[in-house]
Amino acid sequence: MSIELKVNRCYRAKKPRSVSSFPPLVNDRQIIHIGATHVQYDGPAVKYGRHFPSMTKEAFIAWAERDVTDELPAGEWQTWPVKKGGAA
Repeated sequence: MSIELKVNRCYRAKKPRSVSSFPPLVNDRQIIHIGATHVQYDGPAVKYGRHFPSMTKEAFIAWAERDVTDELPAGEWQTWPVKKGGAA
């Protein structure tokens, strides 16, 4: 199964982790740009004032488990820990 990458959609890792913030958040990633070979993303793990990281499409697909955009609270990131069955 392959994931279809789309701009402005959020994806969750196969092994989600907590991001040290208050409150703790899940290390989800939102795609902000898709190039010919790379994906540029934002997320709670990206520090304020930093450049948005990028990675190859293949690496992003290997990292991502699924699209969670519709599971997230409106305009917010998912808090940690993630309850079984999706969003809190």
